Amino acid sequence: MEKKAQTLRVAAAQIAIGGEIEANLQAILKAMHQSADRGAGLAVFPEAAITGYSPDLGRGRPPEDWPTVQAALERIQEAAQRRHLGVVVGSEAWEEGDWVNRLYAFSEEGALLGYYDKVHLTRADWRYYRPGHKYVVVPFQGVRLGLQICYDARFPEGYRALLDQGVEVVAQGFYGAGTGTWKVPVLEAHLRSRAAENGCFVVAANVAGPLQIVVSQIVDPLGLMLARANQDWPEIIVADLALERIQESEARADFLNTYRRGPEA
Repeated sequence: MEKKAQTLRVAAAQIAIGGEIEANLQAILKAMHQSADRGAGLAVFPEAAITGYSPDLGRGRPPEDWPTVQAALERIQEAAQRRHLGVVVGSEAWEEGDWVNRLYAFSEEGALLGYYDKVHLTRADWRYYRPGHKYVVVPFQGVRLGLQICYDARFPEGYRALLDQGVEVVAQGFYGAGTGTWKVPVLEAHLRSRAAENGCFVVAANVAGPLQIVVSQIVDPLGLMLARANQDWPEIIVADLALERIQESEARADFLNTYRRGPEA
């Protein structure tokens, strides 16, 4: 069995994203190199980072774009292998006649670990995506890594489903910008609550604005902020996750036992 690292350095890449796949890809590759240069073992990117987010663009993608998306994913895998960097990155994906809003997880060797399709779709999402139906946890360097996307943060049930699978670190991609900046403290509270409720780390990466509704941030199992990006500013934040903090979190065992047992008779 793989021995768990005591510390995992992670990066959340708050980058600008548009509707052109090649431009988005170049921004992702640049941020991957910057993350690796800062010693990160895992870099997390926003929702729909490769393709752009159709509700924001105001148009869906034709199925003919899917080979271009796949080629971009292959280039990210190649860069992950070269830089020995795990990557979690969002993209629209074409599957069985529909687009889905997907988060991919790749190992530091560039291998596909798994992917998650957004379960909780917003009203705008329903015009463009088919919802996902399962919650996903993958193994990464001996750590149980869970995947969530944007609006999912408002629903504790998804995190509970990840906790049932032993999640230790949750990578959450966001595409939240353009209006509603009043949500910044609300969504920060959600992320800190999700971390504290489940005794896990949360690594959240959002698009770099303008007018973000949540800033990129890294939260520890007590719900304390380890790193926080500036509002609307392209940047990469980095933090060292002391993994023993997961087991030290009393909330993890207490909440899980209460959740499974239910109210006392």
